[in-house]
Amino acid sequence: MFVPSVAASPFTILLLDGFAVRRSGCAVAVPPSGQRLVAYLALRVGAGRSVAAAALWPETPEEKSQARLRTAVWRVNRVAPGLVVTRGTHVSLAPDTVVDNREFTTRVRRILRPAGDTHPSQVDEDGYAWLLRGGELLPGWYDEWVLLEQEHTRQLRLHALEAAARLMAAHGSHAGALELAFEAVRLEPLRESASRAVITVHLSEGNAVDAVRHYEWFRRLLDAELGLRPSAQLTALARGQVVPPRGRPVIER
Repeated sequence: MFVPSVAASPFTILLLDGFAVRRSGCAVAVPPSGQRLVAYLALRVGAGRSVAAAALWPETPEEKSQARLRTAVWRVNRVAPGLVVTRGTHVSLAPDTVVDNREFTTRVRRILRPAGDTHPSQVDEDGYAWLLRGGELLPGWYDEWVLLEQEHTRQLRLHALEAAARLMAAHGSHAGALELAFEAVRLEPLRESASRAVITVHLSEGNAVDAVRHYEWFRRLLDAELGLRPSAQLTALARGQVVPPRGRPVIER
């Protein structure tokens, strides 16, 4: 589980690997309708009352959905006073509320920062172990406003795992790099960039046989599942070759 940092606000919202609300470190029992409201607001920086009501109760007439929203706000603030703030037509979480998914996204973006940035990414002291401790957004939730966010978070984690593996390998931490790369493969076995990360780490360590072995595993899986072949770039990488532009012949190293 991703562990958020401590901030001035007494409230912490957990969305990764399950929903929870904590106040000053203690769990708060939020009723189901309130959970959906808190999660919705945690995934955006507030919303208009009418927009929130329509998203949370899409098949309910506007007048009734607005009434349900007012009830949900009241129920949340009864068990967690001050967590949900309403101002005019706007509703949001209390300022400085800590949301684990927001902090997760911020840390991922630091990993994915372009190499030419004036503040290049550095390897985490814990070797990006936080990327290995889960990170599924609201598992078991199927609301329309959740589904896109779930896929966004999943893609961010996959990209972060691959990028972190490359960073670790570049710093000579091959065992940790492989752990990250294999986690990406475990999450999405048919994702070519995940297998590319594994092969790249093997090659950076000088293990060409392991690189080819993994390539062959991926090639067989891709063929069996989708009837497809790996890209020419991945094939060349695994074989220690270079694929030149514009269809020129492959040149062995």
